[in-house]
Amino acid sequence: MPASQNNDSDRLRSGNTFTGESMCYEPLITIYMPTHNRELLLKRAVESVLAQTYQNFELIIVDDGSHDATPDYLQSLANSEPRVRFFSQPKAQGACAARNIAIKEAKGKYITGLDDDDEFLPSRLESLLSSYDEKYAFVCQGTFWHYGSHKKALDANAMIIHLSQMLDYNYSTNQVFTETKRLQSIGGFNPKFPACQDYDTWTRLIIKYGAAKRIAGASYIIHQGHEGPRIISKSNMLKGYKKFSEEYGPLMSKGNRINQQYLALVSSRERFKLLDFFQSVRYGLMVKKCRYLLSSNLKILSKLRSKWLRG
Repeated sequence: MPASQNNDSDRLRSGNTFTGESMCYEPLITIYMPTHNRELLLKRAVESVLAQTYQNFELIIVDDGSHDATPDYLQSLANSEPRVRFFSQPKAQGACAARNIAIKEAKGKYITGLDDDDEFLPSRLESLLSSYDEKYAFVCQGTFWHYGSHKKALDANAMIIHLSQMLDYNYSTNQVFTETKRLQSIGGFNPKFPACQDYDTWTRLIIKYGAAKRIAGASYIIHQGHEGPRIISKSNMLKGYKKFSEEYGPLMSKGNRINQQYLALVSSRERFKLLDFFQSVRYGLMVKKCRYLLSSNLKILSKLRSKWLRG
């Protein structure tokens, strides 16, 4: 585990022998969380942070112009939990701007994020910290997509993520773990992206700091079954992929561009034609493309499966 440097918030933990052996540092980890009008969902997300097996963290919540009971909850939370800080924006500026406030204010040596409608599994911080290696831009881990009644692990195999792969698909999932100074050095999230802001941010980290590391397993739950508003609307996803292709087009191979076209197709929920499938599948993402070929052409079966997943 990397030693913390010049951070008064880090605490020193002794080993079992009291002789100075097995001494190790527990560096402070910052978790940033934007929120907007989702008090009940926010409470679940916060509880998942407080329940972490690794307890030396600070949670920075940025209220993006909420007009429900969120401000009162945040004040009460900050009064009772010294590891929680919050900032409020009188007028909503979007999730990227909210995240960037927290990133700027972060005191931790390391940093990661959580959306207010999602949650951490208890060992997430411990697993990511113990796996961190500074030779990689960041470390990440797979996610569970929770549809309501059932959940499914995605992107849960270990791999080293190079730029050529990242330009195919966001193998890093929606949150990563890195050094705070690194995320600050690239300016955090780009508010000009209508969607795919995470994809853009992790790509910029890889461009600047080299390949990333994904460890096996899943430790982040993305809830798809709730009825509340979402941080990113589906209508903006197509614009997000278009913006991503515009930004990184000069770095893309032919295969990268074809895979970006596939991701845009999926985000628009359009039918994946058989000819397009055969032209695309040679460039990777075979399992994902096969599944979408079936779901986009067998609508009835797709709807039945979705109903089963949601319960």
